[in-house]
Amino acid sequence: MAEPDLLVTKFTIPPVRSALLRRPHLLALLDQSTSVPLTLISAPAGFGKTTLLSAWAGQCTSQVAWFMLDEQDNDPARFWAYVIAALRKAGAAVGETTLAMLHSPQPATLSSALTVLLNELAAQAKDTALILDDYQLIREAAIHESLQFVLAHLPANLHLLLGTRADPQLPLARLRARGQVIEIREGDLRLREEEAAGFFSKVMGLSLTPEEVARLEQRTEGWIAGLQLAALSLRKHTDVSTFLRNFSGSQRFLLEYIQEEILAPLPQAQERFLLHTSVLTRMNAEICQALTGELASQQMLEELERANLFLISLDEEQSWYRLHTLLREVLLTRLQVKEPEEFRRLHREAALWYQRQDWPHEAIPHALATQDFMFVADLLEGWVERLYLRGEFKTLLSWVKMLPEDVLRAHPFLATSYIMTFNMLFPFSHQMPEERVYTRRLQEAMEQLMQHPTTLNPQKQELLLQRMRILRGWNLLTRALSDGETERLEGTLELLKDQCLDDGLMWRLQAEGSTAVAARLLGNFPLMISLIEEGRKTWMAENRYLQVQYLWGLIAAYIALGQLRQAQDRCEVLQQLIATLGIQAPLAAYPDLFRAQLAYAGNQLEVAKSAALSAIEKTGPLQFMDILMGAYEVRVRCYLAEGDLAAARQALQEMENAHRLDSIPLFRPWIESLQVQLWLAQGDLARAGDWAAHTSYLHGQKFYSSRESAYLAHTRVYLAQKKYSLALERLAALQSSAEQFSRMGSVISILALKVNALQASGADEEAQQMLLRLLSLAEPEGFIRVFLDAGEPMQQALQAFLKTTHTPQNDSPISLALIAYARTVLTAFGQESAQVVLEEMSVPSSKSPSLQTAQPPLEVLTPREQQVLLLLAQGASNREIADELVVSLATAKKHVASILSKLGAENRTQAIAHARSRALL
Repeated sequence: MAEPDLLVTKFTIPPVRSALLRRPHLLALLDQSTSVPLTLISAPAGFGKTTLLSAWAGQCTSQVAWFMLDEQDNDPARFWAYVIAALRKAGAAVGETTLAMLHSPQPATLSSALTVLLNELAAQAKDTALILDDYQLIREAAIHESLQFVLAHLPANLHLLLGTRADPQLPLARLRARGQVIEIREGDLRLREEEAAGFFSKVMGLSLTPEEVARLEQRTEGWIAGLQLAALSLRKHTDVSTFLRNFSGSQRFLLEYIQEEILAPLPQAQERFLLHTSVLTRMNAEICQALTGELASQQMLEELERANLFLISLDEEQSWYRLHTLLREVLLTRLQVKEPEEFRRLHREAALWYQRQDWPHEAIPHALATQDFMFVADLLEGWVERLYLRGEFKTLLSWVKMLPEDVLRAHPFLATSYIMTFNMLFPFSHQMPEERVYTRRLQEAMEQLMQHPTTLNPQKQELLLQRMRILRGWNLLTRALSDGETERLEGTLELLKDQCLDDGLMWRLQAEGSTAVAARLLGNFPLMISLIEEGRKTWMAENRYLQVQYLWGLIAAYIALGQLRQAQDRCEVLQQLIATLGIQAPLAAYPDLFRAQLAYAGNQLEVAKSAALSAIEKTGPLQFMDILMGAYEVRVRCYLAEGDLAAARQALQEMENAHRLDSIPLFRPWIESLQVQLWLAQGDLARAGDWAAHTSYLHGQKFYSSRESAYLAHTRVYLAQKKYSLALERLAALQSSAEQFSRMGSVISILALKVNALQASGADEEAQQMLLRLLSLAEPEGFIRVFLDAGEPMQQALQAFLKTTHTPQNDSPISLALIAYARTVLTAFGQESAQVVLEEMSVPSSKSPSLQTAQPPLEVLTPREQQVLLLLAQGASNREIADELVVSLATAKKHVASILSKLGAENRTQAIAHARSRALL
């Protein structure tokens, strides 16, 4: 089913007339198109390109998708929406996800959206021929580039045919060299003498001698339009020889002939009908009646078609037609010269008719032709949000830019929509500098208007005021992203908070989106989650692609808040949604990034490295910095954890190289913090200390979460320098900042370094208190790596903790779960460390017969499995385990089975025995 914005006639194969000149040699050449990616039919107007393509489409055994382009298709979202509509009409069930990606107010890259489409087409059983007619009307570079991308990745069952008056911006030379293109050009399309004879007799109903046909063929050089004009004129001439002496085949001569020999002799009603409908690129009876007042418009159209007066039917029902380009050019020229006021009136009536049909792409060009820009602005204001929400940003910008500035100042809501669309499409200051000057000037004009809003009623004044706040907030946000000065984002939140917009989805999305980005960079993740959840309610049923975008933001927030299980659950949902929709990078790489981060947190280093590499490979060519920087960070941390400093250095260099290509200052602290940790691992305390002393942003009075990794690296330098009081002072300030917005993921990292500082400084009792709080926060989410990264002081603190919990004098209410969790963490430090603890706790040592037998390395039990193991040792059944842990029976059984497997046991009794022998109980 076609989308409401799309004209069905544009992707309907034009019907072939019964009296059609058959050209079997050209049809046979087109049959070969199924063996190459591209077939090019390139020739000037009037050479029968469309007729040939439609005739071939009618006999082709493949699925044929037809798209006849016009000037309004120079928007990538609209262009590809029509292509998908054409493919669907041909029978290919494709495009749902691609359309969602194209029409999102936060669109994907064209290559990502088209990759999904190409994959879907590759899975189709039938061959498909995609015909794009009148491709010379495409000027948008992004469309040319996207078509090049499609050609480079064309599935074997898809073949592209282009009808055009000029060669397209495609790699034709390379395709020729590889034998991957068939070309039909002007010389191929010219009618040969025998074809011209058939055309005159069978199509035009004229009986001419071979000599007369030969003369006409020579004069027109086989130009089909010229032959048709000559045939129409010959119907009125009895002296054929005199006509042939005077007839010229030049286009200029023939255009004059249209006026003198074809239009002038027509009945006045037909001539006037053609003249007044020439403003239309396509027409039906209803719009013709609106323009001409002719009640019998349908009958008139059918009569003109039967008379071969260059009127072409666009559908089988004979509802829609178009004039041949040559005839329309003559008629328009005459109309503009002789009746300029009527020319504008007709365009206005056409614009209003299309407005009533709610077809902006047809209405606005007619409105622009009136040169009444106030009229254009009035129409356009009603369609801004629709164009924006469908991702047709370039169309919106191009139309608004055609309006004089004084008209835009008189339409402040249209002007602010233009500013926001431009800012969203080109967020950074180095993009489109000339356009940015214009946009800035326009925004200044709107600011001045707000100082004297005498023409606005109070409600509109308030709406405009809110829009200006959003624009100011967006400007602060993009400047902060450009220069890394995240303190400016506080101004963004101040401007955007509590905006109760009753101004449509476009501005609501911008307000919420800007606030969410600012909240993320300022570390206010609860606010970010609230905004995302509200947005998901709005868009849940409307755009599943946007759901993916919301989900990845939600997962990133949960990880920052330390809610790893929530993040894991939603990561699985995200992965399933991406697979269902067939979404490609960059969004398809987010699950890999999140898996890498979660695996690192759980000390699954191989999984983390692999997932991070997958994210890098998917997004490297796209230079999607958010994913690239996060994935490289995981890889560097993994190599540091493994002690592979050479690999860590290499991964850090790759991270630097990627960042250099799109140097966003926001990511600089990430890179610097990793470099400092590498220096510390190498024992280069001098360089680390020099960085800590001379990096200015480390010594400010306020802390920003976007630089948190650098602040923590600074603290590690203090620890390495044995400046424990300075480290604890810095950590206390960081903890206060993190707790302000419940960033428990950060709090857990900070507490781990606090334990390190206290333990290393000899404050054992304070270290134990801090460790208990750390274990209580980290255990429910299964953090492991954060303990290991804290180093040897953490290991000592854990040993002391477990020793204390096993002394007869200890009566503190420490749960079995925390004890099991501490054992799991300590086991991860290494089996040797765990054995030291066991000896100090006076439990069976390695000298015990049960431990003298060589045993395979223990696969570490998760914190949850440790809890289940303790319950098993107490004799709990599966149902009792499920009730105690508040999980399903199936989950309890799964944990038990995993424990048996990891301990190499065949039953519960054996598992408990093995656990005791390994000091796990």
